[in-house]
Amino acid sequence: MKGFFVGIFISLVFIIVLVYKFDFKEFVEVFSKANFIFLIPSFFFQTLGTVFFSVRWYYLLERQIKLKHAISSSFIGYGANMILPARGGDLFRIYYSRSETGIRSLNLLSKLFIEKVIDFISVIIIGMISFTIYQTYHKTKENSFAVFTVSSLIVLGMVVVLYVIRYHSNFILKLLNIVGKKLKKEEFIQHHVSTHIVDLKEFLNFRNFLYPIFYTTITWVCYLLTHKATALTINLELGYLELGFLLFCGAISLAIPSAPSGVGVYHGSIISGFLLLGLDSKQGFIFATAQHLVTFVLLSTSGLIFYLYWIYRRRDRKFNLSLESESENEISNN
Repeated sequence: MKGFFVGIFISLVFIIVLVYKFDFKEFVEVFSKANFIFLIPSFFFQTLGTVFFSVRWYYLLERQIKLKHAISSSFIGYGANMILPARGGDLFRIYYSRSETGIRSLNLLSKLFIEKVIDFISVIIIGMISFTIYQTYHKTKENSFAVFTVSSLIVLGMVVVLYVIRYHSNFILKLLNIVGKKLKKEEFIQHHVSTHIVDLKEFLNFRNFLYPIFYTTITWVCYLLTHKATALTINLELGYLELGFLLFCGAISLAIPSAPSGVGVYHGSIISGFLLLGLDSKQGFIFATAQHLVTFVLLSTSGLIFYLYWIYRRRDRKFNLSLESESENEISNN
């Protein structure tokens, strides 16, 4: 609960700064001249990117979940992220996947952790390549690469954790046994933690990452095209180099505590990206608002639809099971 209010406060600070600084007359004028026909490809590529994101989740779970459930869980999770703080939709995706597969929560959390590592590494690579090439041909602020420092440290920490689990799991297991004896929780550690470490170690080989990396690449390409279509909607000429760096800025903003859907914080990150690229900050605010609206409207709506269908299907399944049970009881009584 404390984290929720911290996120709300941070978002409010960003929103107040943005409201104070920008000319809303120009903002309204730009949207009045928007080419809304480009919203069609924007919504399409956002949807397609989420589908490929779901396929990656399917392979990260080693196909223990049905593909239709992987897709449903991703849309529901994304939609929940639009209304829940602290990326609560990711936990909802864990709950959904556990309900449909029976996979242990710790195993699902480990795959979620791996997913975040893949995303962070890939988006940093996209951002650095885009920014490096862009900086080669344009004059930008000196030492602008400092923007990658914090995100790179986060990724480094994640990679170190996975490396230790993969190659030094025996040390971790011995340490866990010692902790279990001290706390008199040996059985709990053995059945709920140690087995999880062993499973994660076995998963961490190159073969298991081939499909996730492939679908990660396709997913980011779809999101890049979404950003391109959004820019065209508001008559903003942005090349793929600029959009690649802005994609990085938007993704990294998710690591900052904020209100649901990253409102305010996302806008501030995109505006910072525009400034680092030497572009107009007012255009950055307009682009961030347009892209945020596209994402919010599509994911919250589709997530609600998938959620309602899931609830209906669960109730229908329970109803059918109760009928089968009553039928079996009648047969046994006769």
